[in-house]
Amino acid sequence: MIRLITTFVACLGVAIAFQGCDDESSGSTSTSTGTGGDTTTSSSTGTSSGTGGNGGSGASQGGGGQGGSAPGGGSAGAIPGGGTILFQEHFDDNDFTARGWYDGASGTISTSEQVSGGGSFECAFANGAQSCSGGKPARHKFTASESVYLSMYLKFSANWVGSGVAYHPHMFHFLNDLESDWVGPSHTRLTTYTEVVNGRAMLALQDGANVDTNCVLLNNDSFVGCNGDFDTYAFTEDRSVCSCNGLMGDLDGRDCFSTGSNTYYSSRAWRTPSEVFTDTPGQYDKTDWHFVEAYFEMNSIAGGVGVADGKIRWVQDGEVLITYDHILMRTNAHANLAFDQFAMLPYIGPGSPVAQSFFVDEMTVATARP
Repeated sequence: MIRLITTFVACLGVAIAFQGCDDESSGSTSTSTGTGGDTTTSSSTGTSSGTGGNGGSGASQGGGGQGGSAPGGGSAGAIPGGGTILFQEHFDDNDFTARGWYDGASGTISTSEQVSGGGSFECAFANGAQSCSGGKPARHKFTASESVYLSMYLKFSANWVGSGVAYHPHMFHFLNDLESDWVGPSHTRLTTYTEVVNGRAMLALQDGANVDTNCVLLNNDSFVGCNGDFDTYAFTEDRSVCSCNGLMGDLDGRDCFSTGSNTYYSSRAWRTPSEVFTDTPGQYDKTDWHFVEAYFEMNSIAGGVGVADGKIRWVQDGEVLITYDHILMRTNAHANLAFDQFAMLPYIGPGSPVAQSFFVDEMTVATARP
Protein backbone atom coordinates (compact mmCIF):
# COMPACT_ATOMS: atom_id res chain seq x y z
CA MET A 1 0.00 0.00 0.00
CA ILE A 2 1.15 3.56 -0.54
CA ARG A 3 0.95 6.72 1.45
CA LEU A 4 2.72 9.27 -0.78
CA ILE A 5 0.16 10.89 -3.11
CA THR A 6 1.72 14.21 -4.08
CA THR A 7 4.99 15.33 -5.70
CA PHE A 8 6.08 18.03 -8.17
CA VAL A 9 3.03 20.19 -7.42
CA ALA A 10 2.93 23.55 -9.21
CA CYS A 11 -0.35 25.03 -7.95
CA LEU A 12 -2.51 23.65 -5.16
CA GLY A 13 -5.75 24.25 -3.38
CA VAL A 14 -7.74 25.83 -6.22
CA ALA A 15 -10.10 23.96 -8.49
CA ILE A 16 -10.14 24.78 -12.16
CA ALA A 17 -13.57 25.43 -13.65
CA PHE A 18 -13.59 22.42 -15.91
CA GLN A 19 -17.00 20.74 -15.79
CA GLY A 20 -16.22 17.76 -17.95
CA CYS A 21 -19.51 16.00 -17.47
CA ASP A 22 -22.42 15.15 -19.73
CA ASP A 23 -20.42 15.04 -22.93
CA GLU A 24 -22.51 15.10 -26.08
CA SER A 25 -22.29 11.46 -27.13
CA SER A 26 -24.51 8.43 -27.22
CA GLY A 27 -22.70 6.83 -24.30
CA SER A 28 -22.58 9.84 -21.99
CA THR A 29 -24.47 10.38 -18.77
CA SER A 30 -25.57 13.58 -17.13
CA THR A 31 -23.83 14.59 -13.93
CA SER A 32 -23.65 17.62 -11.70
CA THR A 33 -21.70 20.74 -12.52
CA GLY A 34 -18.10 21.44 -11.67
CA THR A 35 -17.02 23.84 -8.94
CA GLY A 36 -14.20 26.20 -8.19
CA GLY A 37 -12.30 28.81 -10.10
CA ASP A 38 -9.23 28.87 -12.31
CA THR A 39 -5.52 28.52 -11.72
CA THR A 40 -2.47 28.53 -13.96
CA THR A 41 1.26 28.61 -13.71
CA SER A 42 2.64 32.07 -14.37
CA SER A 43 4.50 33.08 -17.51
CA SER A 44 4.95 36.27 -19.46
CA THR A 45 5.26 34.47 -22.77
CA GLY A 46 2.09 32.42 -22.81
CA THR A 47 3.98 29.18 -22.24
CA SER A 48 2.82 26.88 -19.46
CA SER A 49 5.94 24.88 -18.61
CA GLY A 50 6.13 21.98 -16.23
CA THR A 51 7.97 22.83 -13.05
CA GLY A 52 9.25 20.80 -10.20
CA GLY A 53 7.81 21.40 -6.75
CA ASN A 54 8.59 20.74 -3.17
CA GLY A 55 6.60 18.27 -1.19
CA GLY A 56 4.76 19.21 1.96
CA SER A 57 2.13 18.04 4.35
CA GLY A 58 -1.59 18.38 4.76
CA ALA A 59 -4.56 17.07 2.79
CA SER A 60 -3.71 18.95 -0.37
CA GLN A 61 -0.22 17.49 -0.41
CA GLY A 62 -1.02 13.98 0.74
CA GLY A 63 2.27 13.64 2.56
CA GLY A 64 5.93 14.47 2.06
CA GLY A 65 6.93 15.09 -1.54
CA GLN A 66 10.03 14.85 -3.67
CA GLY A 67 12.05 17.51 -5.42
CA GLY A 68 11.08 18.45 -8.96
CA SER A 69 12.99 18.81 -12.21
CA ALA A 70 13.75 21.68 -14.53
CA PRO A 71 10.86 23.09 -16.57
CA GLY A 72 9.82 20.96 -19.51
CA GLY A 73 12.42 18.26 -18.97
CA GLY A 74 15.58 17.63 -20.96
CA SER A 75 13.80 17.57 -24.31
CA ALA A 76 12.89 21.28 -24.00
CA GLY A 77 9.23 20.51 -24.57
CA ALA A 78 9.67 18.79 -27.91
CA ILE A 79 7.16 16.25 -29.19
CA PRO A 80 8.96 12.99 -30.03
CA GLY A 81 9.33 12.20 -33.71
CA GLY A 82 9.27 9.00 -35.75
CA GLY A 83 5.62 8.27 -34.95
CA THR A 84 3.41 5.81 -36.81
CA ILE A 85 0.34 7.36 -38.43
CA LEU A 86 -2.82 5.72 -37.05
CA PHE A 87 -5.29 7.54 -39.31
CA GLN A 88 -5.75 10.84 -41.14
CA GLU A 89 -8.80 12.91 -41.97
CA HIS A 90 -8.80 15.61 -44.67
CA PHE A 91 -12.43 16.70 -44.23
CA ASP A 92 -13.02 16.92 -47.98
CA ASP A 93 -16.49 15.37 -47.71
CA ASN A 94 -18.83 14.17 -44.96
CA ASP A 95 -18.79 10.45 -45.75
CA PHE A 96 -17.11 9.88 -42.41
CA THR A 97 -18.43 6.35 -41.94
CA ALA A 98 -16.57 5.20 -45.06
CA ARG A 99 -13.33 6.39 -43.44
CA GLY A 100 -13.81 4.51 -40.16
CA TRP A 101 -15.74 7.03 -38.06
CA TYR A 102 -18.78 5.70 -36.15
CA ASP A 103 -21.46 6.46 -33.55
CA GLY A 104 -23.62 8.71 -35.71
CA ALA A 105 -20.72 10.13 -37.70
CA SER A 106 -21.81 13.17 -39.71
CA GLY A 107 -20.90 16.81 -40.08
CA THR A 108 -20.87 19.96 -42.16
CA ILE A 109 -18.09 20.44 -44.71
CA SER A 110 -17.24 24.08 -45.35
CA THR A 111 -16.06 24.73 -48.91
CA SER A 112 -15.23 28.36 -48.15
CA GLU A 113 -12.80 27.62 -45.29
CA GLN A 114 -10.01 25.14 -45.95
CA VAL A 115 -6.27 24.72 -45.73
CA SER A 116 -6.15 22.38 -48.71
CA GLY A 117 -8.40 19.99 -50.58
CA GLY A 118 -12.15 20.31 -50.91
CA GLY A 119 -13.09 21.74 -47.54
CA SER A 120 -12.88 21.62 -43.75
CA PHE A 121 -15.12 20.43 -40.94
CA GLU A 122 -17.31 23.20 -39.56
CA CYS A 123 -18.84 22.86 -36.12
CA ALA A 124 -21.56 25.50 -36.21
CA PHE A 125 -23.28 26.06 -32.88
CA ALA A 126 -26.71 27.64 -33.15
CA ASN A 127 -27.61 30.11 -30.41
CA GLY A 128 -28.46 27.99 -27.35
CA ALA A 129 -27.26 24.73 -28.95
CA GLN A 130 -25.09 22.25 -27.06
CA SER A 131 -23.52 20.58 -30.11
CA CYS A 132 -22.73 21.19 -33.77
CA SER A 133 -25.95 21.81 -35.68
CA GLY A 134 -24.76 19.78 -38.68
CA GLY A 135 -23.50 16.83 -36.67
CA LYS A 136 -20.01 15.69 -35.74
CA PRO A 137 -17.55 13.01 -36.92
CA ALA A 138 -17.88 11.34 -33.48
CA ARG A 139 -15.48 8.42 -32.92
CA HIS A 140 -12.63 6.61 -34.65
CA LYS A 141 -10.83 3.51 -33.36
CA PHE A 142 -7.14 2.81 -33.91
CA THR A 143 -4.45 0.33 -32.90
CA ALA A 144 -3.82 0.69 -29.18
CA SER A 145 -0.80 2.81 -28.28
CA GLU A 146 0.74 4.08 -25.05
CA SER A 147 1.43 7.43 -26.71
CA VAL A 148 -0.83 9.47 -29.00
CA TYR A 149 -0.31 12.53 -31.16
CA LEU A 150 -2.93 14.79 -32.67
CA SER A 151 -2.28 17.46 -35.28
CA MET A 152 -4.75 19.64 -37.14
CA TYR A 153 -5.38 23.09 -38.49
CA LEU A 154 -7.84 25.00 -36.32
CA LYS A 155 -9.58 28.37 -36.60
CA PHE A 156 -12.65 30.15 -35.19
CA SER A 157 -15.31 32.47 -36.54
CA ALA A 158 -14.78 36.18 -35.91
CA ASN A 159 -17.59 36.25 -33.33
CA TRP A 160 -16.39 33.16 -31.45
CA VAL A 161 -16.83 33.50 -27.68
CA GLY A 162 -16.92 29.83 -26.70
CA SER A 163 -19.22 28.86 -23.86
CA GLY A 164 -19.34 32.28 -22.25
CA VAL A 165 -18.43 30.69 -18.91
CA ALA A 166 -15.18 29.38 -17.39
CA TYR A 167 -15.51 25.85 -18.83
CA HIS A 168 -16.37 24.20 -22.17
CA PRO A 169 -16.51 23.65 -25.07
CA HIS A 170 -15.27 20.10 -25.14
CA MET A 171 -13.65 19.42 -28.49
CA PHE A 172 -11.24 16.47 -28.91
CA HIS A 173 -10.63 13.36 -26.80
CA PHE A 174 -8.50 10.23 -26.60
CA LEU A 175 -10.09 7.31 -24.73
CA ASN A 176 -8.55 4.15 -23.31
CA ASP A 177 -8.65 0.53 -24.42
CA LEU A 178 -10.46 -0.84 -21.34
CA GLU A 179 -13.75 0.87 -22.20
CA SER A 180 -16.52 -0.03 -24.60
CA ASP A 181 -16.53 1.51 -28.08
CA TRP A 182 -19.40 3.81 -27.05
CA VAL A 183 -18.39 4.81 -23.53
CA GLY A 184 -19.31 8.31 -22.38
CA PRO A 185 -16.05 10.28 -22.16
CA SER A 186 -16.89 11.90 -18.83
CA HIS A 187 -16.60 8.77 -16.64
CA THR A 188 -13.82 6.40 -17.68
CA ARG A 189 -10.52 4.96 -16.53
CA LEU A 190 -8.84 7.70 -18.58
CA THR A 191 -10.02 10.36 -21.01
CA THR A 192 -7.88 13.17 -22.40
CA TYR A 193 -9.20 16.60 -23.36
CA THR A 194 -7.70 18.90 -26.00
CA GLU A 195 -9.64 22.14 -26.22
CA VAL A 196 -9.68 25.93 -26.30
CA VAL A 197 -11.44 27.56 -23.34
CA ASN A 198 -11.83 31.34 -23.29
CA GLY A 199 -9.07 31.63 -25.87
CA ARG A 200 -6.60 29.59 -23.82
CA ALA A 201 -5.22 26.23 -24.88
CA MET A 202 -6.06 23.46 -22.41
CA LEU A 203 -5.04 19.85 -21.96
CA ALA A 204 -6.84 17.79 -19.32
CA LEU A 205 -7.30 14.27 -17.95
CA GLN A 206 -10.27 12.56 -16.29
CA ASP A 207 -10.38 9.12 -14.60
CA GLY A 208 -13.52 9.14 -12.46
CA ALA A 209 -14.10 5.40 -12.91
CA ASN A 210 -10.92 4.74 -10.88
CA VAL A 211 -11.84 6.72 -7.76
CA ASP A 212 -11.40 4.95 -4.43
CA THR A 213 -14.60 6.25 -2.86
CA ASN A 214 -13.44 5.28 0.64
CA CYS A 215 -11.21 8.37 0.74
CA VAL A 216 -11.92 11.41 -1.44
CA LEU A 217 -10.05 14.72 -1.51
CA LEU A 218 -12.41 17.55 -2.50
CA ASN A 219 -11.58 20.85 -4.21
CA ASN A 220 -11.33 22.81 -0.95
CA ASP A 221 -8.92 20.23 0.53
CA SER A 222 -11.59 18.80 2.80
CA PHE A 223 -12.10 15.06 2.47
CA VAL A 224 -14.78 12.39 2.62
CA GLY A 225 -14.10 9.15 4.51
CA CYS A 226 -10.38 8.35 4.79
CA ASN A 227 -10.98 6.79 8.22
CA GLY A 228 -11.06 10.35 9.47
CA ASP A 229 -7.57 11.35 8.29
CA PHE A 230 -6.54 11.83 4.66
CA ASP A 231 -2.85 12.07 5.53
CA THR A 232 -2.74 8.58 7.03
CA TYR A 233 -5.15 6.80 4.68
CA ALA A 234 -3.33 3.88 3.01
CA PHE A 235 -4.07 4.27 -0.69
CA THR A 236 -3.28 1.36 -2.98
CA GLU A 237 -2.69 1.37 -6.74
CA ASP A 238 -6.44 0.95 -7.19
CA ARG A 239 -7.24 4.68 -7.16
CA SER A 240 -7.77 7.79 -9.28
CA VAL A 241 -4.65 9.58 -10.46
CA CYS A 242 -6.29 12.90 -11.38
CA SER A 243 -7.44 14.55 -8.16
CA CYS A 244 -10.01 12.78 -5.97
CA ASN A 245 -7.46 10.41 -4.42
CA GLY A 246 -4.58 12.85 -4.09
CA LEU A 247 -2.25 14.90 -6.23
CA MET A 248 0.87 13.30 -7.64
CA GLY A 249 2.84 14.88 -10.45
CA ASP A 250 2.63 18.21 -12.26
CA LEU A 251 -0.56 20.11 -11.52
CA ASP A 252 -2.15 23.30 -12.81
CA GLY A 253 -5.88 22.96 -12.02
CA ARG A 254 -7.96 20.18 -10.52
CA ASP A 255 -11.60 19.20 -10.00
CA CYS A 256 -13.22 16.59 -7.77
CA PHE A 257 -16.91 16.54 -6.98
CA SER A 258 -19.68 14.05 -6.34
CA THR A 259 -21.86 12.99 -9.26
CA GLY A 260 -24.25 11.03 -7.03
CA SER A 261 -24.66 7.33 -6.27
CA ASN A 262 -21.22 7.20 -4.62
CA THR A 263 -19.40 8.22 -7.79
CA TYR A 264 -17.09 11.18 -8.37
CA TYR A 265 -15.77 13.27 -11.21
CA SER A 266 -11.98 13.42 -10.95
CA SER A 267 -9.91 15.58 -13.29
CA ARG A 268 -6.91 17.84 -13.62
CA ALA A 269 -6.05 20.34 -16.34
CA TRP A 270 -3.24 22.51 -17.69
CA ARG A 271 -3.87 25.80 -19.51
CA THR A 272 -1.79 28.53 -21.07
CA PRO A 273 -1.62 31.56 -18.76
CA SER A 274 -2.90 33.86 -21.50
CA GLU A 275 -5.07 33.63 -24.61
CA VAL A 276 -3.55 32.03 -27.70
CA PHE A 277 -6.69 32.47 -29.83
CA THR A 278 -7.51 36.17 -29.70
CA ASP A 279 -9.53 38.92 -31.36
CA THR A 280 -6.34 40.81 -32.16
CA PRO A 281 -4.70 40.50 -35.61
CA GLY A 282 -1.28 38.95 -35.38
CA GLN A 283 0.31 35.75 -34.09
CA TYR A 284 -2.73 34.45 -32.20
CA ASP A 285 -5.56 35.76 -34.40
CA LYS A 286 -8.38 33.26 -33.88
CA THR A 287 -9.71 33.80 -37.41
CA ASP A 288 -6.44 32.55 -38.96
CA TRP A 289 -5.58 28.90 -39.44
CA HIS A 290 -3.26 27.63 -36.70
CA PHE A 291 -1.38 24.33 -36.79
CA VAL A 292 -2.05 22.67 -33.43
CA GLU A 293 -0.20 19.59 -32.15
CA ALA A 294 -1.07 17.76 -28.93
CA TYR A 295 0.74 14.80 -27.39
CA PHE A 296 0.01 12.43 -24.50
CA GLU A 297 2.42 9.74 -23.33
CA MET A 298 1.59 7.18 -20.63
CA ASN A 299 3.74 6.98 -17.52
CA SER A 300 5.85 3.97 -16.64
CA ILE A 301 5.25 1.35 -13.94
CA ALA A 302 8.18 0.40 -11.68
CA GLY A 303 8.14 -2.10 -8.86
CA GLY A 304 4.37 -2.44 -9.12
CA VAL A 305 3.81 1.30 -8.69
CA GLY A 306 2.87 4.00 -11.19
CA VAL A 307 5.66 6.54 -11.75
CA ALA A 308 4.76 10.17 -12.52
CA ASP A 309 6.81 10.41 -15.71
CA GLY A 310 4.08 10.69 -18.36
CA LYS A 311 4.18 13.60 -20.79
CA ILE A 312 1.78 16.13 -22.27
CA ARG A 313 2.40 18.76 -24.96
CA TRP A 314 0.58 21.52 -26.83
CA VAL A 315 2.58 23.02 -29.71
CA GLN A 316 0.98 25.72 -31.86
CA ASP A 317 2.53 26.96 -35.10
CA GLY A 318 5.82 25.57 -33.83
CA GLU A 319 5.63 27.31 -30.44
CA VAL A 320 5.58 25.11 -27.33
CA LEU A 321 2.67 26.38 -25.23
CA ILE A 322 2.10 23.55 -22.72
CA THR A 323 4.76 21.05 -21.69
CA TYR A 324 4.89 18.81 -18.61
CA ASP A 325 6.99 15.71 -17.98
CA HIS A 326 5.75 14.49 -14.58
CA ILE A 327 2.23 13.25 -15.31
CA LEU A 328 0.57 10.19 -13.75
CA MET A 329 -2.04 8.71 -16.09
CA ARG A 330 -2.22 5.10 -14.85
CA THR A 331 -1.28 2.97 -11.86
CA ASN A 332 -0.32 -0.66 -11.54
CA ALA A 333 -4.03 -1.50 -11.23
CA HIS A 334 -4.19 -0.90 -15.01
CA ALA A 335 -0.52 -1.23 -15.82
CA ASN A 336 -1.06 -1.82 -19.55
CA LEU A 337 -3.62 0.93 -20.07
CA ALA A 338 -3.32 2.40 -23.56
CA PHE A 339 -5.24 4.65 -25.94
CA ASP A 340 -7.32 3.16 -28.75
CA GLN A 341 -10.09 5.64 -29.58
CA PHE A 342 -10.24 9.23 -30.78
CA ALA A 343 -13.43 11.25 -30.38
CA MET A 344 -14.60 14.57 -31.85
CA LEU A 345 -17.62 15.35 -29.68
CA PRO A 346 -17.91 19.16 -29.49
CA TYR A 347 -20.16 20.13 -26.61
CA ILE A 348 -21.17 23.28 -24.72
CA GLY A 349 -23.12 22.22 -21.64
CA PRO A 350 -24.83 25.55 -20.89
CA GLY A 351 -25.66 26.04 -24.57
CA SER A 352 -23.85 28.31 -27.00
CA PRO A 353 -24.38 31.99 -26.08
CA VAL A 354 -24.30 33.04 -29.77
CA ALA A 355 -24.36 31.44 -33.22
CA GLN A 356 -20.68 30.68 -33.79
CA SER A 357 -18.36 28.20 -35.51
CA PHE A 358 -14.96 26.60 -35.36
CA PHE A 359 -13.23 24.84 -38.26
CA VAL A 360 -10.84 21.86 -38.43
CA ASP A 361 -8.77 20.66 -41.38
CA GLU A 362 -6.00 18.20 -42.26
CA MET A 363 -6.03 16.07 -39.10
CA THR A 364 -3.50 13.38 -38.24
CA VAL A 365 -3.60 10.91 -35.35
CA ALA A 366 -0.35 9.06 -34.74
CA THR A 367 1.78 7.49 -31.99
CA ALA A 368 4.10 10.54 -32.05
CA ARG A 369 4.98 13.28 -34.53
CA PRO A 370 5.33 11.41 -37.88
